[in-house]
Amino acid sequence: MKRENYIKNGIRKKIKYISALMCCMLAFAGCSSSETAGENTEEKENILVIADTQCPTSLDPAESWNSWYTSRWGITETLFKLDGELEPQPFLAESCEMADENTWVITLRDGVTFQNGNPLTAESVRLCWERTAEINARFNETLYIDSMEADGNVLTVRTQKPVPSLRNSLCDPLTGIIDVTADEDPAVNPIGTGPFMASGYEVKTRAEVVKYDGYWGGEPKLDGAVINIIGDTSTLALAQQNGETDVSVSMPSTSLELFSDTSKYNVDGVAGSRGEILFINFDNEFLKERAVREAVNMCIDKKSLADIVNKGASVAASGLYPDFMDFGGDGELEYDPDGAKAVLDSAGITDNDGDGIRELNGRKISIRLATYSTKAELANFSSVIASSAQNIGIEIIPEVYESVNEQQRTGDFDLLLVSFVMTPTGDPQYFADIAFRTGGSSNYGGYSNSEVDELINELDVEFDTERRTELAGQIQDAIMEDAGFIVIGHSKYIYVMGSDVKGLKTNPSEYYLLDANVYLE
Repeated sequence: MKRENYIKNGIRKKIKYISALMCCMLAFAGCSSSETAGENTEEKENILVIADTQCPTSLDPAESWNSWYTSRWGITETLFKLDGELEPQPFLAESCEMADENTWVITLRDGVTFQNGNPLTAESVRLCWERTAEINARFNETLYIDSMEADGNVLTVRTQKPVPSLRNSLCDPLTGIIDVTADEDPAVNPIGTGPFMASGYEVKTRAEVVKYDGYWGGEPKLDGAVINIIGDTSTLALAQQNGETDVSVSMPSTSLELFSDTSKYNVDGVAGSRGEILFINFDNEFLKERAVREAVNMCIDKKSLADIVNKGASVAASGLYPDFMDFGGDGELEYDPDGAKAVLDSAGITDNDGDGIRELNGRKISIRLATYSTKAELANFSSVIASSAQNIGIEIIPEVYESVNEQQRTGDFDLLLVSFVMTPTGDPQYFADIAFRTGGSSNYGGYSNSEVDELINELDVEFDTERRTELAGQIQDAIMEDAGFIVIGHSKYIYVMGSDVKGLKTNPSEYYLLDANVYLE
């Protein structure tokens, strides 16, 4: 496959430098083959080129959502890993056994080393998790750790309360392990256990990784990878067509028809739990009114958005959680614009001056809808939603940003449309804790419902699978009755690859991409 020469030359230099650096580091850990390791660097051209529309703020996996990217790029790994059915399987850990409802004994796999040659131990896990817990509130909402005791390869974890989904939570990239005793700055060079080491990162531009020869899972088949951040989705598609990219992530549905030639491309996708979610700002004077929230939900034709606007790259939501999960939607879509008008009329919210926009407390209902451009379908959805709302007498003004991180942090929105993975570990507790619960770290709109909080508290400590499914359904029903969140659909997770890319399969969790088995034919 054709590649730009400057990419090859730049990466070849990086590989030569990093390979030499690694041999020096491994020498202190008992490596005696540094000369051999450096002999073939001039021949290494086995580089995979990946393109994505989104990127982390840095490579520090403890900050924000950065760990999803260090996991996808093969830099960091977790103690457990999700299979294709979203079931947790042992990975860096051999086992995780419950001693009592608040105590778990985790035994680590032997022979795992960090990318500087240091061994993975229970103490290194403890130190890493303590650092992550100090930096990221989401970690505490995931594991609820009270204390940890390290003894060789055995880590004993005591939780603040029973955590039935702990094994699932150990798959979350935020729990990924780096060597926090290393001198390197994790923002640019986190020292993980994965098959690839970070060798360069320019925010919103480009990342580079090279293989770690001492990887516990066997020598990686690739020598490295380049990840290009391409915010413009038309450019993303063109780069794949031109052979400048081997793998494209987040390819918009409008471009998928360009890659139907199976002799050139492999389009691999699975149904996932990434919801296209409208967060509602409950400080907004109009959206405080349940009738307004309900009417907005009822006027959105979710099936048309999924099937026509998004060209089948998502599935219309009939509830909050994905329909294909036991605790998901009920299969009944509520598109009813006439019903939405009736709801507003019954609440006394009418258009008194005849300009087509209803008033509430003497003010025209005008709502700002913020979203971002790197998920192309979101801006398209926003325009259609605004038009639909206009038809029932509500003005919605779309605002499309490059990123909505600032809006999430400050609450500077009325409606916020984002793409958010709701059940990445296959368990409903994750999203309930961080988004539905009062004060949750991702509860951007300030939603608060005491009934929902009580149900979440019960879910968090319930071990019976059937009861957990029942509770998740009750949480969903209570929020929908309250019109607290609007989920438009759930995206399919799709990679577009050149036909020469082998060993790469999509996973509905969206946590994984590069591993030791990916190669170019």
